[in-house]
Amino acid sequence: MSGQRIIAAQITYEVVFKKQSLSELFKQRLSENLAPEFKSAVKALCYDTIRHYLQLQDYWQQWVKKMPKDKLVRVILTQGLAEFYYQNKPEHVVVNEAANVAKKLKKRWACGLINATLRQALKNKTQQPSDEVARFEHPQWWINQLKKDWPSHWQSILQANNQKPPLWVRSKKPLEQATKHPSIDGAYIIDAQNITTNEDFNKGDLSVQDASAQLAAHILCPDDNEFILDMCAAPGGKTGHLLELNNSIKLDALELHENRAQKIYENLHRLKLNAKVIVGDGSQSDAWFSGQKYHKILLDAPCSASGIVRRQVDIKFQRKPEDLKAICQTQQELLFSAAKLLTTRGQLLYATCSVFKQENSQQIKLFLNSHPEFSEIKLKYPFAMNCEFGIQVITGSQDMDGFYYCYLQKNER
Repeated sequence: MSGQRIIAAQITYEVVFKKQSLSELFKQRLSENLAPEFKSAVKALCYDTIRHYLQLQDYWQQWVKKMPKDKLVRVILTQGLAEFYYQNKPEHVVVNEAANVAKKLKKRWACGLINATLRQALKNKTQQPSDEVARFEHPQWWINQLKKDWPSHWQSILQANNQKPPLWVRSKKPLEQATKHPSIDGAYIIDAQNITTNEDFNKGDLSVQDASAQLAAHILCPDDNEFILDMCAAPGGKTGHLLELNNSIKLDALELHENRAQKIYENLHRLKLNAKVIVGDGSQSDAWFSGQKYHKILLDAPCSASGIVRRQVDIKFQRKPEDLKAICQTQQELLFSAAKLLTTRGQLLYATCSVFKQENSQQIKLFLNSHPEFSEIKLKYPFAMNCEFGIQVITGSQDMDGFYYCYLQKNER
């Protein structure tokens, strides 16, 4: 398995220290000619190491006098502990293979350090995290933000973020061998699997979508002949769901990037559904808007993705606190644009996969201050928290991702 460990270490290094996208690195490094089992092992090791990196590094760091300058050596040490704690590999295998990886990556000089440090760390299994960052496995700024936004729930959010997520699907028919969501129709948890080999998936009867994301189409509840805009539509999960709920609607799916727009086409083709896919910038509607206003708009806005970090573990290392300012500016621009594209008495659903209030209820407050013609349509679900405006699904609530929704109506001026 040395080959898998080497690739996993290189990928993890790129994520943690170069802030690269994990999914893009998988595409680049895991070619199609590699065996599925090989690729699965690499991915599993990357996820376990990156998800728990901040705690595992803290564990071995307690047994070195000085942090190694070589960052790849740090990754090898952390990855070794990930194999022990999260993949149940024996101690001798962990130590020997970590040294082998170092040799293969031309870090032979570090073998003694790796051997001694891992042996000490593995011998002292009761050691505790030395600080909050290690305990909660998130950057300090992220922890502080959640303490401020959710003083009664911050710990449960962080703990949920560090868990492996379940596989939620949306199904057109009842699934008997699955756990049904108690209050979201069509949402089920199924056993983890390669979904592309699932017969129902390939027939278009099944889609991978977290239950909290499935809520969007149910809230919009498309009526016959309505003209609806899915404003940031890729990869097309919510687009497809809206059409599944009512195929008599007319739907535009807008996406900024052409390569991501292709994902919408692929999803709709698999589901045997049709929508008009537009490549364009939601905040610059003059370039693509036909002139016919929409009855309903879904704005699933770009965000920090702080509610789905259990699925996208690299976000912990990509996001910086200063990123939120630019993200919020984009969100306001999209909200302002959506307001102009909506018919009077039309509805706008603002959604993010974030748990930060700055991107959610505070954004709506700013928007309503400058758009008095809009009013909130109150939402109430047993699994969601009421905010000043809108609702928040807390990460881990009924095993769902973190998601925010606010439903607005455009009134007569």
